[in-house]
Amino acid sequence: MGSEGRVVRLIGVPIDSGQSRRGVDMGPSAIRYAGLQARLRGLGLEV
Repeated sequence: MGSEGRVVRLIGVPIDSGQSRRGVDMGPSAIRYAGLQARLRGLGLEV
């Protein structure tokens, strides 16, 4: 099955509950900064 017509949803919810490491709540920002949405669209996925 190709990637055409496949839908992907990105949900940016920063949460660090239960984590002792600092910065885990910055994951959604890192995903945006890295341009993941554009890369997935480049693969033919609907984002």
